[in-house]
Amino acid sequence: MKVSTSYIPVFLLVLLLFSGLTWSTIDSQAAADSGADFSVGLINAKAGLFVALPLVALYLLKLRSPLRALGAALVLFLCLATASVLWTIDTSTTLFTVLNLALLLLATMLAHRLLGFTTTLRLVWLFGTALILISVALAAIGDQHAMMGGIHAGRWRGLFAHKNSFGQFLAVNLLISVFGRSSLKLPTFLVYPMILVDGAALVMANSATADIGAAAGLVAGIAFLPIRNSGLRTLWRIGAVTVAGALAIVLLLQPEVVNNAVGRDENMSSRGDMWAQAMPLTFQRTLGAGYGTGGGTQTSIELQKRMHRTTNLSVQSGYINAAIELGWISVALYLLWAGGAFASALFSRSAAPVQTLLAALLALHAIESISEVNGCFLPSWLLLMVMLPMVEVRLAGPPRFRLTRRRYTSVAPANARPAAELLA
Repeated sequence: MKVSTSYIPVFLLVLLLFSGLTWSTIDSQAAADSGADFSVGLINAKAGLFVALPLVALYLLKLRSPLRALGAALVLFLCLATASVLWTIDTSTTLFTVLNLALLLLATMLAHRLLGFTTTLRLVWLFGTALILISVALAAIGDQHAMMGGIHAGRWRGLFAHKNSFGQFLAVNLLISVFGRSSLKLPTFLVYPMILVDGAALVMANSATADIGAAAGLVAGIAFLPIRNSGLRTLWRIGAVTVAGALAIVLLLQPEVVNNAVGRDENMSSRGDMWAQAMPLTFQRTLGAGYGTGGGTQTSIELQKRMHRTTNLSVQSGYINAAIELGWISVALYLLWAGGAFASALFSRSAAPVQTLLAALLALHAIESISEVNGCFLPSWLLLMVMLPMVEVRLAGPPRFRLTRRRYTSVAPANARPAAELLA
């Protein structure tokens, strides 16, 4: 396909906007503990949105099959999120978050259309690799712009607000390096060393969520390996998914095994208590408090009362946060979207490597959404990364619900004689 090079700087701007880069000697955790204000993002989020969205809109006429690329569940969620402007507790926040999600989805679909999957994935990998190498270099020399302070002092956060954000960024780059190399079409000596760099940096960041998510992504990628033989592929995938599912059930029943493995307490740094206190809040409004609001100040105050804290609190879970913002129907739509993608790859007749990459990144996203508030369908770097192979898989597959009109034509045998000759 012909690559539209003029879209490359626009897409790079979008990547920069959603990467969450920071340049501060104080991390977000230390700022929260001290009660100070912390501006997350190297560039102002609203200013970036109002610059990037019009630039992306210039290419809208090039867009093809957006409904098919997104899928019914995501389209329904987008409609629900947009409609929540009517009942939200904070109109400006909801509008901003809806526009951010629209920017993310449009930019992804246009990148696929104008640049192609390979070029887009290569841009993402090169962008992420550059930021990781700079982050690692700064952290290695002890620069405070790349180090955590306070209770997490000494852990690497790179050019990000928190070690968990850096860990998520590393996990994405790791999975793309492992399962996306055939699509990247870059030399092995460039890609494989980054696996070691990502792994080492993950250890130094010491983010339990990122470690568990990366492990889940690796397991999912192995389960969905692109084996060419269809029978062996189906047997391998079903067997691997069954074993992984059984293991997940065991670990859910015995979470202390996971917590001990990643060096965390059984309450996951008080998240368990917070989730228990937040669950009743999800049923207060059937359709939630509005997309992007996190339940607003009242939710934070209620959590502070229940948790006996004095600092601002979020629910620390993408699923619970989604239920607070748009009701449990929004969580159901996310699970339908993610589960449908897994099922489609599981029973696919093709052995496309992009399916393997999608399964790996989607597993990482689903796990991260458990213990990070910026999960499910909230605009984020990880959601953007999941959408890249998602659009490729959906548009490369057979068209859904396409109605065609059959045309019947009579084909005469090769030795047939004309009717006039038969009647003569």
